[in-house]
Amino acid sequence: MPHLLLLLLAAAALAGCATATVYGIVGDEGDLYTGSATGYMSRSGTIELTNAKGNVCKGDFAYYAGVLSGRGIIGCDDGQRATIEFIGLSSLSGYGRGISSNGRRVAFTYGMSREQSNLYLGFKGTAPGSAAAPGGTTPSAPTRGGTGTGFYINRQGHVLTNAHVAGKCTTITVTRQGGAPVPASLVKADASNDLAVLIAQSSPSVATFRAGRPVRAGETVVAYGFPLTGTLASGGIVTNGSINALAGLGDDSRYLQISAPVQPGSSGGPLLDSSGNVVGIVTSSILESAVARRTGALPQNINFALKSDVARTFLDSAGVPIETSGGGRDLSVADIGEKARAFSVLVDCKR
Repeated sequence: MPHLLLLLLAAAALAGCATATVYGIVGDEGDLYTGSATGYMSRSGTIELTNAKGNVCKGDFAYYAGVLSGRGIIGCDDGQRATIEFIGLSSLSGYGRGISSNGRRVAFTYGMSREQSNLYLGFKGTAPGSAAAPGGTTPSAPTRGGTGTGFYINRQGHVLTNAHVAGKCTTITVTRQGGAPVPASLVKADASNDLAVLIAQSSPSVATFRAGRPVRAGETVVAYGFPLTGTLASGGIVTNGSINALAGLGDDSRYLQISAPVQPGSSGGPLLDSSGNVVGIVTSSILESAVARRTGALPQNINFALKSDVARTFLDSAGVPIETSGGGRDLSVADIGEKARAFSVLVDCKR
Protein backbone atom coordinates (compact mmCIF):
# COMPACT_ATOMS: atom_id res chain seq x y z
CA MET A 1 0.00 0.00 0.00
CA PRO A 2 1.14 3.58 -0.63
CA HIS A 3 0.76 4.46 2.99
CA LEU A 4 4.37 5.39 3.22
CA LEU A 5 3.76 8.72 1.61
CA LEU A 6 2.35 10.43 4.59
CA LEU A 7 5.25 9.46 6.64
CA LEU A 8 7.76 11.33 4.79
CA LEU A 9 5.93 14.56 4.71
CA ALA A 10 5.77 14.44 8.37
CA ALA A 11 9.47 14.31 8.40
CA ALA A 12 9.56 17.86 7.26
CA ALA A 13 8.85 19.05 10.74
CA LEU A 14 11.24 22.03 10.91
CA ALA A 15 14.28 23.42 12.51
CA GLY A 16 14.50 23.53 16.25
CA CYS A 17 13.68 19.91 17.01
CA ALA A 18 15.95 17.09 15.86
CA THR A 19 13.23 14.44 16.06
CA ALA A 20 9.45 14.68 15.66
CA THR A 21 6.63 12.20 16.07
CA VAL A 22 4.71 11.42 12.89
CA TYR A 23 1.16 10.11 12.48
CA GLY A 24 -0.37 9.26 9.13
CA ILE A 25 -3.23 7.48 7.42
CA VAL A 26 -3.96 6.24 3.93
CA GLY A 27 -7.59 6.11 2.86
CA ASP A 28 -9.10 6.06 6.36
CA GLU A 29 -8.22 5.76 10.03
CA GLY A 30 -8.10 1.98 9.80
CA ASP A 31 -4.49 2.02 8.62
CA LEU A 32 -2.54 4.22 11.01
CA TYR A 33 1.21 4.65 10.65
CA THR A 34 3.39 5.92 13.48
CA GLY A 35 7.05 6.78 13.61
CA SER A 36 9.49 9.65 13.66
CA ALA A 37 11.44 11.98 11.44
CA THR A 38 14.92 13.37 12.05
CA GLY A 39 17.23 15.91 10.45
CA TYR A 40 15.37 19.20 10.80
CA MET A 41 18.41 21.22 11.80
CA SER A 42 19.82 20.86 8.30
CA ARG A 43 16.36 21.30 6.68
CA SER A 44 16.55 17.84 5.19
CA GLY A 45 16.47 14.42 6.73
CA THR A 46 14.89 10.98 6.92
CA ILE A 47 11.66 9.45 8.12
CA GLU A 48 10.59 5.97 9.16
CA LEU A 49 7.09 4.71 10.04
CA THR A 50 5.33 1.42 10.57
CA ASN A 51 1.68 0.31 10.59
CA ALA A 52 0.03 -2.44 12.62
CA LYS A 53 0.74 -4.99 9.88
CA GLY A 54 4.48 -4.36 10.13
CA ASN A 55 4.81 -2.55 6.82
CA VAL A 56 7.87 -0.31 7.19
CA CYS A 57 8.18 2.88 5.18
CA LYS A 58 11.34 4.93 4.87
CA GLY A 59 12.14 8.08 2.98
CA ASP A 60 13.82 11.45 2.69
CA PHE A 61 12.49 15.00 2.90
CA ALA A 62 13.71 18.53 2.26
CA TYR A 63 12.40 22.06 2.77
CA TYR A 64 12.02 24.62 0.04
CA ALA A 65 14.39 27.56 0.46
CA GLY A 66 13.17 30.21 2.90
CA VAL A 67 9.76 28.70 3.74
CA LEU A 68 8.25 26.26 6.25
CA SER A 69 7.12 23.78 3.62
CA GLY A 70 8.65 21.18 1.39
CA ARG A 71 8.32 17.73 -0.07
CA GLY A 72 9.71 14.24 0.20
CA ILE A 73 9.87 10.81 -1.37
CA ILE A 74 9.30 7.52 0.39
CA GLY A 75 9.24 3.80 -0.22
CA CYS A 76 7.75 0.89 1.73
CA ASP A 77 8.47 -2.76 2.20
CA ASP A 78 5.35 -3.60 0.19
CA GLY A 79 6.85 -1.95 -2.92
CA GLN A 80 4.87 1.30 -2.91
CA ARG A 81 6.47 4.73 -3.34
CA ALA A 82 5.24 8.28 -3.53
CA THR A 83 6.05 11.96 -3.24
CA ILE A 84 4.25 14.20 -0.75
CA GLU A 85 3.88 17.90 0.12
CA PHE A 86 3.94 19.27 3.69
CA ILE A 87 3.09 22.63 5.27
CA GLY A 88 4.44 23.94 8.58
CA LEU A 89 1.98 25.41 11.10
CA SER A 90 4.96 26.48 13.20
CA SER A 91 8.66 25.73 13.35
CA LEU A 92 7.82 22.56 15.27
CA SER A 93 4.66 21.12 13.75
CA GLY A 94 2.61 20.82 10.59
CA TYR A 95 0.61 18.59 8.30
CA GLY A 96 0.71 17.22 4.79
CA ARG A 97 -1.34 15.53 2.12
CA GLY A 98 -1.19 13.60 -1.10
CA ILE A 99 -2.74 10.82 -3.15
CA SER A 100 -1.17 7.38 -3.16
CA SER A 101 -0.24 5.51 -6.30
CA ASN A 102 -3.44 3.48 -6.04
CA GLY A 103 -5.58 6.59 -5.60
CA ARG A 104 -6.13 6.61 -1.82
CA ARG A 105 -6.13 9.83 0.21
CA VAL A 106 -2.99 10.40 2.24
CA ALA A 107 -2.87 12.62 5.34
CA PHE A 108 -0.25 13.05 8.05
CA THR A 109 0.97 15.27 10.86
CA TYR A 110 4.29 15.88 12.56
CA GLY A 111 5.20 17.38 15.92
CA MET A 112 1.69 16.83 17.34
CA SER A 113 0.15 14.53 19.91
CA ARG A 114 -2.21 11.80 18.74
CA GLU A 115 -5.21 13.85 19.91
CA GLN A 116 -4.01 16.96 18.11
CA SER A 117 -3.34 14.95 14.97
CA ASN A 118 -6.93 13.71 14.88
CA LEU A 119 -8.07 17.20 13.85
CA TYR A 120 -6.00 17.04 10.69
CA LEU A 121 -6.32 13.35 9.91
CA GLY A 122 -10.14 13.58 9.89
CA PHE A 123 -10.80 10.83 12.43
CA LYS A 124 -14.48 10.30 13.19
CA GLY A 125 -15.81 11.73 16.43
CA THR A 126 -13.16 14.41 16.63
CA ALA A 127 -14.30 17.98 16.24
CA PRO A 128 -12.06 20.99 15.73
CA GLY A 129 -11.34 22.64 19.04
CA SER A 130 -11.44 19.47 21.11
CA ALA A 131 -7.68 19.41 21.56
CA ALA A 132 -4.98 22.01 21.88
CA ALA A 133 -2.37 22.48 19.22
CA PRO A 134 1.35 22.70 19.95
CA GLY A 135 2.05 25.81 21.99
CA GLY A 136 -1.41 25.83 23.64
CA THR A 137 -3.45 27.28 20.78
CA THR A 138 -6.56 25.62 19.40
CA PRO A 139 -6.39 24.91 15.68
CA SER A 140 -9.22 24.65 13.25
CA ALA A 141 -9.07 21.98 10.61
CA PRO A 142 -7.07 23.19 7.61
CA THR A 143 -9.23 24.82 4.94
CA ARG A 144 -6.60 25.46 2.29
CA GLY A 145 -5.85 22.41 0.25
CA GLY A 146 -3.27 24.01 -1.99
CA THR A 147 -2.78 25.39 -5.46
CA GLY A 148 -1.72 24.01 -8.80
CA THR A 149 -2.13 24.69 -12.49
CA GLY A 150 -4.75 23.78 -15.05
CA PHE A 151 -5.63 24.72 -18.62
CA TYR A 152 -8.78 25.17 -20.70
CA ILE A 153 -9.27 22.36 -23.22
CA ASN A 154 -12.51 23.47 -24.91
CA ARG A 155 -14.73 26.52 -25.27
CA GLN A 156 -17.42 25.03 -23.04
CA GLY A 157 -15.14 25.75 -20.08
CA HIS A 158 -13.56 22.40 -19.20
CA VAL A 159 -10.20 22.65 -17.41
CA LEU A 160 -7.70 19.78 -17.23
CA THR A 161 -5.40 19.39 -14.21
CA ASN A 162 -3.97 16.72 -11.87
CA ALA A 163 -6.12 14.73 -9.45
CA HIS A 164 -3.72 15.57 -6.62
CA VAL A 165 -4.41 19.27 -7.33
CA ALA A 166 -8.22 19.20 -7.51
CA GLY A 167 -9.46 15.69 -6.82
CA LYS A 168 -10.53 16.11 -3.18
CA CYS A 169 -11.77 19.70 -2.73
CA THR A 170 -14.81 21.24 -1.08
CA THR A 171 -14.51 24.36 -3.25
CA ILE A 172 -12.40 25.11 -6.33
CA THR A 173 -11.61 28.35 -8.13
CA VAL A 174 -9.59 28.95 -11.29
CA THR A 175 -7.86 32.24 -12.06
CA ARG A 176 -6.30 33.53 -15.25
CA GLN A 177 -3.32 35.84 -15.06
CA GLY A 178 -4.64 39.29 -14.11
CA GLY A 179 -8.22 38.01 -13.74
CA ALA A 180 -10.59 37.34 -10.87
CA PRO A 181 -11.13 33.86 -9.39
CA VAL A 182 -13.93 31.91 -11.09
CA PRO A 183 -15.79 29.04 -9.34
CA ALA A 184 -15.23 25.60 -10.81
CA SER A 185 -16.53 22.13 -10.02
CA LEU A 186 -15.13 18.65 -10.47
CA VAL A 187 -16.50 16.67 -13.41
CA LYS A 188 -14.38 13.54 -13.04
CA ALA A 189 -11.12 12.44 -11.44
CA ASP A 190 -8.83 9.49 -12.13
CA ALA A 191 -6.50 9.09 -9.18
CA SER A 192 -4.63 6.15 -10.73
CA ASN A 193 -3.46 8.38 -13.60
CA ASP A 194 -3.49 11.57 -11.51
CA LEU A 195 -5.94 13.42 -13.75
CA ALA A 196 -8.99 15.58 -13.06
CA VAL A 197 -11.27 17.61 -15.31
CA LEU A 198 -13.23 20.62 -14.03
CA ILE A 199 -15.98 22.80 -15.46
CA ALA A 200 -15.75 26.57 -15.06
CA GLN A 201 -16.90 29.44 -17.28
CA SER A 202 -16.60 29.33 -21.05
CA SER A 203 -13.23 30.31 -22.50
CA PRO A 204 -12.33 32.00 -25.79
CA SER A 205 -8.77 30.62 -25.63
CA VAL A 206 -8.18 26.88 -25.36
CA ALA A 207 -5.27 24.46 -25.70
CA THR A 208 -5.00 22.16 -28.69
CA PHE A 209 -3.68 18.62 -28.35
CA ARG A 210 -1.09 17.37 -30.78
CA ALA A 211 -2.43 14.80 -33.22
CA GLY A 212 -0.67 12.62 -35.74
CA ARG A 213 3.05 12.21 -35.25
CA PRO A 214 4.20 10.74 -31.89
CA VAL A 215 6.59 12.58 -29.60
CA ARG A 216 10.27 11.68 -29.76
CA ALA A 217 13.10 11.84 -27.25
CA GLY A 218 15.09 15.01 -27.83
CA GLU A 219 12.14 17.18 -28.83
CA THR A 220 11.98 20.71 -27.41
CA VAL A 221 9.16 21.31 -24.93
CA VAL A 222 7.83 24.26 -22.95
CA ALA A 223 6.07 24.05 -19.58
CA TYR A 224 3.77 26.71 -18.16
CA GLY A 225 2.46 26.94 -14.60
CA PHE A 226 1.97 28.79 -11.36
CA PRO A 227 4.62 27.31 -9.03
CA LEU A 228 5.28 28.32 -5.40
CA THR A 229 2.35 30.71 -5.25
CA GLY A 230 3.14 33.63 -2.97
CA THR A 231 6.88 33.16 -3.43
CA LEU A 232 7.56 33.37 -7.17
CA ALA A 233 5.99 35.68 -9.76
CA SER A 234 2.19 35.50 -9.68
CA GLY A 235 1.83 35.90 -13.45
CA GLY A 236 2.84 32.37 -14.39
CA ILE A 237 6.24 30.84 -15.14
CA VAL A 238 7.54 29.70 -18.53
CA THR A 239 10.32 27.10 -18.65
CA ASN A 240 11.75 25.13 -21.54
CA GLY A 241 13.80 21.99 -22.03
CA SER A 242 13.52 18.73 -23.89
CA ILE A 243 11.98 15.28 -23.72
CA ASN A 244 14.72 13.10 -22.23
CA ALA A 245 12.92 9.77 -22.22
CA LEU A 246 9.61 8.28 -23.33
CA ALA A 247 8.97 6.61 -19.96
CA GLY A 248 8.95 7.63 -16.32
CA LEU A 249 10.19 6.02 -13.11
CA GLY A 250 10.44 2.26 -13.42
CA ASP A 251 9.84 2.48 -17.18
CA ASP A 252 6.26 3.66 -16.58
CA SER A 253 5.06 4.15 -20.16
CA ARG A 254 2.37 6.65 -19.18
CA TYR A 255 4.97 9.35 -18.56
CA LEU A 256 7.58 11.44 -20.30
CA GLN A 257 10.81 12.41 -18.57
CA ILE A 258 11.53 16.08 -19.27
CA SER A 259 14.29 18.57 -18.47
CA ALA A 260 12.03 21.64 -18.42
CA PRO A 261 12.29 22.83 -14.78
CA VAL A 262 9.12 22.51 -12.70
CA GLN A 263 8.31 23.36 -9.08
CA PRO A 264 5.43 22.59 -6.70
CA GLY A 265 2.39 24.35 -8.11
CA SER A 266 3.40 23.56 -11.69
CA SER A 267 1.44 20.30 -11.40
CA GLY A 268 -1.43 20.10 -13.85
CA GLY A 269 0.06 22.61 -16.27
CA PRO A 270 0.44 22.06 -20.01
CA LEU A 271 3.59 20.64 -21.58
CA LEU A 272 3.76 22.04 -25.10
CA ASP A 273 5.71 21.15 -28.23
CA SER A 274 7.51 23.63 -30.51
CA SER A 275 4.20 24.56 -32.16
CA GLY A 276 2.44 25.19 -28.86
CA ASN A 277 0.36 21.99 -28.90
CA VAL A 278 -0.18 19.88 -25.78
CA VAL A 279 1.98 16.75 -25.57
CA GLY A 280 1.77 16.19 -21.80
CA ILE A 281 0.50 17.33 -18.41
CA VAL A 282 3.20 18.34 -15.92
CA THR A 283 2.97 16.00 -12.94
CA SER A 284 6.04 15.77 -10.72
CA SER A 285 9.79 16.04 -10.29
CA ILE A 286 12.30 13.81 -8.58
CA LEU A 287 13.53 14.70 -5.10
CA GLU A 288 17.19 15.51 -5.66
CA SER A 289 18.27 15.20 -2.03
CA ALA A 290 16.76 11.70 -1.74
CA VAL A 291 18.57 10.46 -4.84
CA ALA A 292 21.82 12.06 -3.71
CA ARG A 293 21.51 10.44 -0.29
CA ARG A 294 21.04 7.00 -1.81
CA THR A 295 23.36 7.13 -4.81
CA GLY A 296 25.94 9.80 -3.96
CA ALA A 297 25.10 11.64 -7.22
CA LEU A 298 23.00 14.80 -7.46
CA PRO A 299 20.43 14.52 -10.28
CA GLN A 300 19.49 17.63 -12.25
CA ASN A 301 16.24 18.55 -14.00
CA ILE A 302 14.57 15.15 -13.75
CA ASN A 303 10.87 15.90 -14.09
CA PHE A 304 7.84 14.03 -15.37
CA ALA A 305 4.72 14.74 -17.41
CA LEU A 306 1.80 12.45 -18.12
CA LYS A 307 1.52 11.76 -21.83
CA SER A 308 -1.31 13.53 -23.65
CA ASP A 309 -2.57 10.20 -25.03
CA VAL A 310 -3.39 9.10 -21.47
CA ALA A 311 -5.23 12.39 -20.86
CA ARG A 312 -7.18 12.06 -24.12
CA THR A 313 -8.37 8.57 -23.15
CA PHE A 314 -9.48 9.91 -19.76
CA LEU A 315 -11.32 12.86 -21.31
CA ASP A 316 -13.00 10.62 -23.86
CA SER A 317 -14.31 8.39 -21.07
CA ALA A 318 -15.68 11.50 -19.34
CA GLY A 319 -17.40 12.66 -22.53
CA VAL A 320 -15.35 15.86 -22.61
CA PRO A 321 -14.44 17.16 -26.10
CA ILE A 322 -11.02 18.56 -26.99
CA GLU A 323 -9.44 20.36 -29.92
CA THR A 324 -6.51 18.85 -31.82
CA SER A 325 -3.91 20.06 -34.28
CA GLY A 326 -1.84 18.07 -36.72
CA GLY A 327 1.14 20.38 -36.43
CA GLY A 328 1.92 24.01 -37.21
CA ARG A 329 4.93 26.22 -37.62
CA ASP A 330 7.64 26.32 -34.99
CA LEU A 331 7.28 29.15 -32.47
CA SER A 332 9.77 30.82 -30.16
CA VAL A 333 9.66 29.93 -26.46
CA ALA A 334 8.33 33.44 -25.76
CA ASP A 335 5.50 33.00 -28.27
CA ILE A 336 4.60 29.58 -26.84
CA GLY A 337 4.56 31.12 -23.38
CA GLU A 338 2.17 33.85 -24.53
CA LYS A 339 -0.05 31.21 -26.08
CA ALA A 340 -0.08 29.15 -22.88
CA ARG A 341 -0.79 32.21 -20.74
CA ALA A 342 -4.08 32.75 -22.57
CA PHE A 343 -5.54 29.33 -21.67
CA SER A 344 -3.76 28.41 -18.41
CA VAL A 345 -5.19 29.03 -14.92
CA LEU A 346 -4.18 28.91 -11.29
CA VAL A 347 -6.26 26.20 -9.59
CA ASP A 348 -7.03 26.89 -5.91
CA CYS A 349 -8.44 23.96 -3.91
CA LYS A 350 -10.04 24.35 -0.47
CA ARG A 351 -10.51 21.22 1.58
